[in-house]
Amino acid sequence: MKILVYILVPVLVVALAALFTWYRNRQPTSLEAGLDSFRREMHALSPEAAPNFRRREEPGSAGSTARPGPPRPPRPPGSGP
Repeated sequence: MKILVYILVPVLVVALAALFTWYRNRQPTSLEAGLDSFRREMHALSPEAAPNFRRREEPGSAGSTARPGPPRPPRPPGSGP
């Protein structure tokens, strides 16, 4: 009987923690919560919400294919193309 207590107590603690976590993180089901969720999604998809990521052109490097960062070390003679 004492062995069952050692098994039953941790199982109850884990079950209570799981129930608490589920209850705290469950999705709201009210009509207003659904409308708010829809409004957030529509706002995220709107053109005004889109970030304006454009590459900035540096003056004088319109056709440059140089990569940013430090230069590569020179290759030893006779290696690859």
